[in-house]
Amino acid sequence: MKTTSKSRYARIKLIAAFLTVSIISLVQPGCNCSSSNGGTAPPTAVTDVSPLSNSVTALVTTDVSAVFKDEMDGATVESGFTLTINSAPVSATASYNESTKTATLTPAADLVSNTEYRATIASTVKDINGNSPLTTDYIWTFGTSPVMQLVSKNLNGVTSFDRDQNADIDATGRYIVFESEATNLATVATTLNRSHIYRKDTVSGEVLLVSSDSSGLVEANNHAYNPSLSTNGRYVVFQSNADNLDGNTNGNEQIYLKDLENNSIVIASRTADGVPDNGGSGASNARVSDDGRYILFQTSDAAMSALNSSIVQIYLKDMSNASVEMISRSGSNVAGNAASGNADMSADGKHIVFESSATNLTGSTSLNHIYYVDVSATTHTVEQISLTTAGAEATAKCNQPSVSDDGSMIVYDTVATLDGSDTGGFSDVYLRYRPLQVTKLVSANPNTGSSGNGASSYARISGDANQVVFESLASDLVTGDAAGIKDIFVRNLSVLPAIKIERVNNPESGAEATSDSDRPAISKDGRYVSFDSEEPYTVDDTDTLRDIFRAFNTTLP
Repeated sequence: MKTTSKSRYARIKLIAAFLTVSIISLVQPGCNCSSSNGGTAPPTAVTDVSPLSNSVTALVTTDVSAVFKDEMDGATVESGFTLTINSAPVSATASYNESTKTATLTPAADLVSNTEYRATIASTVKDINGNSPLTTDYIWTFGTSPVMQLVSKNLNGVTSFDRDQNADIDATGRYIVFESEATNLATVATTLNRSHIYRKDTVSGEVLLVSSDSSGLVEANNHAYNPSLSTNGRYVVFQSNADNLDGNTNGNEQIYLKDLENNSIVIASRTADGVPDNGGSGASNARVSDDGRYILFQTSDAAMSALNSSIVQIYLKDMSNASVEMISRSGSNVAGNAASGNADMSADGKHIVFESSATNLTGSTSLNHIYYVDVSATTHTVEQISLTTAGAEATAKCNQPSVSDDGSMIVYDTVATLDGSDTGGFSDVYLRYRPLQVTKLVSANPNTGSSGNGASSYARISGDANQVVFESLASDLVTGDAAGIKDIFVRNLSVLPAIKIERVNNPESGAEATSDSDRPAISKDGRYVSFDSEEPYTVDDTDTLRDIFRAFNTTLP
């Protein structure tokens, strides 16, 4: 953070005064401790703060912290560290860590989006020797991020020069991955018209090129697609037929696993013998567990399993021992007799859902159905999800399942009528609550309880199972919605059976969107939603190209 002229002048006077009386106390190199009180607090007392002074990108779940130069008297720090909004105190718990010399304020509730806060460390705080390191209160201000934020821009705030799409979001909403052909997002040079995978840090603004080699400096030499992010933001999986990342020798689409902590990158879609995927359609649609151990993907490569199926199947790769397990097989260990795809997985890799038109998994019809597998169970069991509460099968194909982290709730879309509230004849979003085997309509009109008047699809459930995001053409899910535009909606499941649905793709201007918004993803806690659209939702979106946005979920209490 730059220091103002006034602050530099005050600091020079202070240092001169110290030198006059032979007290050597100079600014520590690299100190990130700009203060809103004109720099009157000695810079040696507080060496770092978070969120940064004058920043405007803090998450609503952020803690406020300060690092001291010297070991402090924790009791005085905890009583002297406060947070305010418009001079009103914010309820928060203060703590002090002796080993790191860090004071932390944990707000009792979420902060408010797009709002300025003031953090204060009182001059009454003392170090362990009873000295007072601050001559005046140490104060800094910071802002929370706006309700709607443009994600696809570089560290300097310049909007992506090309189309961006297919985003995924981490647990907190801080990190978002997406694909783009833009060449101006990261510092690494990329080739024009080549699709790459990027990860955006919405707090720091940093953008990393994910589809790169282990140095992080060389781009993949072919297109990269379909990224998925671990909820801790560390691991990314994507598909590409690039051959300069980890020895892809057959030109097939492979699943790559990138560890953004150390930049390592490996082909995850290898057989147990280490041979890269050689299926006719390549490997695709991957998911990754939070520890990077389990990779879920689909392929028609018969060599992936001893069951020797050349039909597209769902596989789980264990990176710790290179084993590969076919998930889309029956309880009697027979491969699904028709294609399976679009699998999803819980953060720990335990709960898996997928769609399949196989008839031998549970004895279902040949329509595309949704299935669930608990891979930690002693016996491999496949549970059909696309059923009514009474147990009747869906009479139309079911698509795009998503599972909560505890495996209890699964959402998907279908034209079939699985709930008596579904009266529209459109594709709707349904929820299956496994413990009670209950199926419930999600995309419902809050006033009537009936299905919306337009198609709803592409549902994603938050890891905590409290929120469902989906896209819909319906105009009667919220008041005053225009017909014919695909919007992004969130339903709050924590207030069931009440129907609480909000539209989250609302432009900063206050006007209604006039372009479709697609492919939503939701953070584990349900607070933030990402999606892509050509709509200029924010004033800093300076083009008409498809971009990635992050919105705050206003259905939260």
